Amino acid sequence: MFNKDSIDLKIILSFTNAYEELYEKGEITEEQLHGVLSLLEHYQQYSSEEFKKQLENIINNP
Repeated sequence: MFNKDSIDLKIILSFTNAYEELYEKGEITEEQLHGVLSLLEHYQQYSSEEFKKQLENIINNP
């Protein structure tokens, strides 16, 4: 049975893998990657809307 923590971990790992892949392909900068990773470390501090806005800010402002 899945619990919230295991689901959260899977989501974080998926995000991490996806953004590392974008970095490796040269589609985002190292700074953007670090920004996303930092955001993921603190994801519990944000509502879903705030998280989305923060992610958009990181990606749209290299």
